[in-house]
Amino acid sequence: MAKSSILDLMTFFSTCLRTLEDRGITLEESSDFQACEDRMRAIGKNSITPMISSEHNDLSKDAAGWLILRKDGHDIGGVAARCDMLVSETLSGFWARSYGRLYKGQGHLRVVSDSPRPCDEICGRVIYMGEFFISKQMRGSRHMLSLYTHLLFVYCQLRWHPDWLYAFVRADDARLGYATEYGFTRQYPGAHVWGALPKGRAVGEYLVAIKSRELTDMAQYFNLHPSCLLGADSLRRVE
Repeated sequence: MAKSSILDLMTFFSTCLRTLEDRGITLEESSDFQACEDRMRAIGKNSITPMISSEHNDLSKDAAGWLILRKDGHDIGGVAARCDMLVSETLSGFWARSYGRLYKGQGHLRVVSDSPRPCDEICGRVIYMGEFFISKQMRGSRHMLSLYTHLLFVYCQLRWHPDWLYAFVRADDARLGYATEYGFTRQYPGAHVWGALPKGRAVGEYLVAIKSRELTDMAQYFNLHPSCLLGADSLRRVE
């Protein structure tokens, strides 16, 4: 990554972080996976999906981690991320292969086609982000949501230098524009077609993603036009 791109990302990260701190919100990074899961449960998150769960994975502290939001010394939210390398295996093939084990036979994907799928353009060094949760009493602010997710993107980019970052969003939330609020530039409806739907997953989830180059362009744009990042400060739900 060029030096100018790194500086653009660092500047954007600093802006997001400073604006959150102006609202009394601080950020903590951690690779204590079990402790972070317990902290999320303590603020109301009912379950941890197996893709980043310490119960299902022997996660390397160099390849995964959590970012925790805090206010007045108390946890108010968090999100986890993990880094994978996909070279000879497609993204859809990777998850199809692993879901049977992760869900212990209670859920699996159905093969849609043997031909390449649009979502399989997501390859190389990829970051999966999941377990995004904000405590109920802190929900409703579009500003906090956008600042936190954009800051997360840049954190992952600077830490792991990925080619892509991706996550899953409920279909109804995607239609309401939440993927755009998060900062994702790509949406793939129906990326998952379940043969057996496991507990905690929904039919019709959207795979959402942003390419590294697009993230750098976004950082450059918002550094020049910071007012364009934040609009009306209102959301019905943040989870």
